[in-house]
Amino acid sequence: MTTSLPKGVSMKFVMTAIVSAFMLVSAPAFAGSHGGGKMDDKKVDCTKKENEKNPACVKK
Repeated sequence: MTTSLPKGVSMKFVMTAIVSAFMLVSAPAFAGSHGGGKMDDKKVDCTKKENEKNPACVKK
């Protein structure tokens, strides 16, 4: 297999550049998909059965 790369440019360099560019482009999407979760972790979901004895869910 012959490549038409300029003299002094190795295939390893080309692959590194491609992988780096892909990681740079996909980083915001990766961070966005893992950045979710609850905004307020202090609130307890009182509709769940396991939280019925939680002090925040006990009716006063």
